[in-house]
Amino acid sequence: MAERRGGDAAEGSAVERRNRFRRLAIMAQGLYYILTGLWPLAHFASFSRAVALPVNPFQAQAFGAVLVVVGAHFMEAGRRAPPSSSATLLGIAVAGAIAVVDMVWLPRLGSASALWVDLVAEVAIAVALVVFYPRLQGERSPLTRRR
Repeated sequence: MAERRGGDAAEGSAVERRNRFRRLAIMAQGLYYILTGLWPLAHFASFSRAVALPVNPFQAQAFGAVLVVVGAHFMEAGRRAPPSSSATLLGIAVAGAIAVVDMVWLPRLGSASALWVDLVAEVAIAVALVVFYPRLQGERSPLTRRR
């Protein structure tokens, strides 16, 4: 019986570590989105030069505003222990969607370094969240716990 409890404690601490990493990944994603979303709002000229493509100010600033809102949601979700599965799935989906757009535009633009940095960041975020997604680890989602 003591072995069983020790195994449960080790398994519990592994789950806690994964949840802590997932919280950090979601909060990092939130901070990244807030900062990158504020950029076209705060200084459109430098944003336009960095992305190296013709950018419509309205579209860039509207997308930036949406990124700020999504980033704020991720920051709030990361404060919970553990973050909800829906926040994690949203993080994976948003990072994946932005990465796909980056991959479509990069061949057309050549050396737009801002897009390369963004692509690496989006892929890293998505991979981190997928690796530590609870259902892939055999854990129950907090949304489906039995009462």
